[in-house]
Amino acid sequence: MVVRKPRKDLVDLYLRFRWLLRGLRDLPSADILLLPHTEALLAEVAQAWRDGKPLPLHKLLESEGLGHFNTIRRRIQQLEESGYVEFRGLESDSRVKLVVPTAQAMQFFSEYALLIRRAGK
Repeated sequence: MVVRKPRKDLVDLYLRFRWLLRGLRDLPSADILLLPHTEALLAEVAQAWRDGKPLPLHKLLESEGLGHFNTIRRRIQQLEESGYVEFRGLESDSRVKLVVPTAQAMQFFSEYALLIRRAGK
């Protein structure tokens, strides 16, 4: 059996990746956002908000790709209780609740981006 010499660039990439994962677990927000699909749900909310089209709660609950209705509701409630999202009513229709990211969520994304930037160096 021939053992090839490992490529240094691939080894470095792997080690940076491991460092990044450890850094993400050490973020203060890691407790709630490392739950399955919770970070993806927060990213969905933040992306819609960034695009100027905040998502109404009922639209999120209907999103098949994010999980079952009850699971999504529970995750949104956990994100709200943890301070990552808040609900805002529409001026034109008080029955509609928009789910929007908070400053704490934006801080999480900033910390996450800094780790990604450091891992890429």
